[in-house]
Amino acid sequence: MIAALALLIGGDGSDGIKALAELDRVLFDSGSGLYREAVGKSEPAFNWSVGIVLSALNAAARRDQRFREPLRRYAERTRVYWNPLPPVPGYDVLPAPKPVDRYYDDNAWMVLALVETYEILRDRKYLNWAQETVAYCLSGESDAMGGGIYWRESDRGATKNTCSNGPVAAALLALHRVERRQEYLDAAKRLYDWTRRTLQDPDDGLMWDAIRRDGSIDRTKWSYNTALMITSAVELARATGETSYRHQARRMLDASRARWLDPNTGAMKDEGQFAHLLLESWNVAAKAGIVTRASHERDISAALGYMVSTVRRADGIYGKRWDGPTPAEFIPTSMHQASAARVLLLFGR
Repeated sequence: MIAALALLIGGDGSDGIKALAELDRVLFDSGSGLYREAVGKSEPAFNWSVGIVLSALNAAARRDQRFREPLRRYAERTRVYWNPLPPVPGYDVLPAPKPVDRYYDDNAWMVLALVETYEILRDRKYLNWAQETVAYCLSGESDAMGGGIYWRESDRGATKNTCSNGPVAAALLALHRVERRQEYLDAAKRLYDWTRRTLQDPDDGLMWDAIRRDGSIDRTKWSYNTALMITSAVELARATGETSYRHQARRMLDASRARWLDPNTGAMKDEGQFAHLLLESWNVAAKAGIVTRASHERDISAALGYMVSTVRRADGIYGKRWDGPTPAEFIPTSMHQASAARVLLLFGR
């Protein structure tokens, strides 16, 4: 149904709807109602990819209400990933029933997507699911390493990552925006402050990847780590009125633009599952007036233009990286196609 709708609605030349149609065409499994992780594989997508697909359908439903029913159906199907086993229920990496293999960052993406699904469909069930899921995320927090949330439930004690703290802070702030519960705001501030204090490079303001149990730092920099800290800083500024968060967001935004956006071509110099979140964080900052609309629109136009003209393959597939053409041998994945669909739909491209 999504492909048929996309064909009908996409007659206006929408690149985002075309990307969503291609995702549906090559990766949707009508028998299970789920998406496969990659072409040629029978297994369903991993939960990280599920969160991105759900966010892409959210963006489609915001654009055209005819996508609301496909969104509802897919949101319902994602519940097969919910693993109710103790100590705290949460979304598993693959559909249950199965032995527990849950990631705190995967669950944060689900919270963010489910809050948006609730805002679109106004069915409180999705908000309830988001609240249950953020409780799972917070169960990964401990005083070890000075605070913060672990990355993976089965590896508690190994690392605490920016990707399992910045997104949870953003998820808590999304819930706070809807529910106005002080405990969500307090927890978001605590996680944001710990992540910034522990994993921010003082030289450029960008975020490192993780701290290990021995206190050593993995200094890899992925664009999405900084992206969710930008989003969290903007939302904290909105929720608290404290201008320091705006200054922090602007510093991270400027540094992320300098590192990941090619000023000559518009190429985003990272993988799509990371880069789409950076573009989205810039949009959050622009809406809050942290950057000018003119400069924001220039950057977004350049980035999306490069994606469509250069990254997109002739068959409509978007590859892993967004700083060059998608190779002919690239095997389409839910993660990368949905990332492209989300950002193109988000910006009405």
